[in-house]
Formats: sequence, structure tokens, C-alpha cells
Amino acid sequence: MNAKRGALRAGIVGLGAMMLAACASSPGVDMSVPMKDGEWKGRSNADDQGAIGVITITVEGGDITSTSYETLQANGTDKDVDYGKSSSGEVFNEDYYEKAQRAVESFARYSQELTEKDDPAKVDVVSGATVAHRQFIQAAIRAISAAQGVDDSGANGVEIPGLEESTRIGDADLDKDLGGTDR
Repeated sequence: MNAKRGALRAGIVGLGAMMLAACASSPGVDMSVPMKDGEWKGRSNADDQGAIGVITITVEGGDITSTSYETLQANGTDKDVDYGKSSSGEVFNEDYYEKAQRAVESFARYSQELTEKDDPAKVDVVSGATVAHRQFIQAAIRAISAAQGVDDSGANGVEIPGLEESTRIGDADLDKDLGGTDR
């Protein structure tokens, strides 16, 4: 009986924590602070391959009316339809390429959701695009902070995870072709 009671308590505590997290505002940005109209930019920290996310938001009437987001590889090129291919343009690992393209496709979705919801905490993560999501959120917090005229250091609380081992290709030359570094 005590084990059941302990499990019930743990479940209640876990449910309470989830409810609090769901009610919390965006990490690092207070969305109750008004935003000034204009075009505002933000950048993420680099991921473990040196890529950064760059966002531009347009604010009109205190609301985000458009969002543009891209991720630049360490060599400065956009992550686009060629992201996940070798420098010769070949798909050398179909799984890696599919994951890379899922991340690229997520950029438009993340942008649309931020424009619709006006809050980075309400932008849902796309399965397989976690690093892209975190970089998007971090860049969005910086752009929103600029629009609010407040310090953007709260964006540093959004951790940029490393790419999972399943997306690493294990070949330093090919990894370097994709903007990564020799390991």
C-alpha cells in the first residue's frame, strides 16, 4: 500500500510541475512588456558544428506581423535543400539527409507559429528538429528583447544541445563538408 501511495504522490508532484511549466512565460523574455514597432533581429549561439540561427521579426501595433528565420552553417552558407549533402552535392547518408531536411523545413513552421502566437514559448518543436528549435527560440528571444528595449541576456538560458550521435556521420572530412569541424 505504501508503494502505491508513494507512486501517487510522485505522479501528483510531476503533474503539478508540468502544469507550472505550461503556465510559465517564455524562458528569458517577459511577453507582458510591450514591443516597439519596427524590424528587429536576433541571433542564436552556435551549435556544436558552428551553425547559427538568424531571425528577423517585424512588429506592428505591438504584435509580431512577420518572421523570417534562417540558419547559417559555419562556412556562412544557408542551410537549404543541399544541407545534409556532401560538398559534391551527393546524398551519402539518407537518414542524415532526411534529418537535415526536416530541420530546414522546420524554419518556416517556427516562423509562422511565432508570427501567429506572438510568444516563443508557444512555438511547438518539430520532431527531429530540436537543435533548430532551440536556436530559433534563442534568436527570437534576442529579437523580442530588442523590440522591447530590454537586456537580451535571458536568451543565454536556452541551451543549444549537441547534435545526436545518430546524426553524426563519423567521417571528419564529410562532417567538415557540412560545416562541422574535425573531431
